[in-house]
Amino acid sequence: MDNTFQWVAYDTESFRFSGTGGGSYTSLDGIYTEHIEFFSKDDTRVGAQLNFNYNIKGKDWHHTGKNSKGEPMYEIWSKR
Repeated sequence: MDNTFQWVAYDTESFRFSGTGGGSYTSLDGIYTEHIEFFSKDDTRVGAQLNFNYNIKGKDWHHTGKNSKGEPMYEIWSKR
């Protein structure tokens, strides 16, 4: 399905799984919006919407905003 996302959290040393979430997203005019449809650690997050600013630098996607806990974040995504 187009316009869907999923994240997976795990310990990078032990590869122990700790959670996942996802849903649908939109991206338009520098605004990336996630619509949370499932969240394994906290189902009260379902229905939430997270807004981020984004831009593409070279082949990398950079975005800033606040995570699901309301904490500031800056991420760089690279195509794999």
